[in-house]
Amino acid sequence: MTTALIAEDEALLAEHLRAELARLWPELQVGDIAPHGAAAVEMALAQRPDIVFLDIRMPGMSGLEAAEAIGE
Repeated sequence: MTTALIAEDEALLAEHLRAELARLWPELQVGDIAPHGAAAVEMALAQRPDIVFLDIRMPGMSGLEAAEAIGE
């Protein structure tokens, strides 16, 4: 089973993405939603999802910075 993590600071957008993913890719197991970039890095390293959906503009650490940190 493919696993995913969503990083989005706007809760409604995160839930909309989760719902769309469930509709379009029912086999995908979406775990927690990270509310900011630093949490996304922490959760991604702990949970090791197959895919991470990152919001580019988040307070503190951007999605691009989080992707770089996860990749290291």
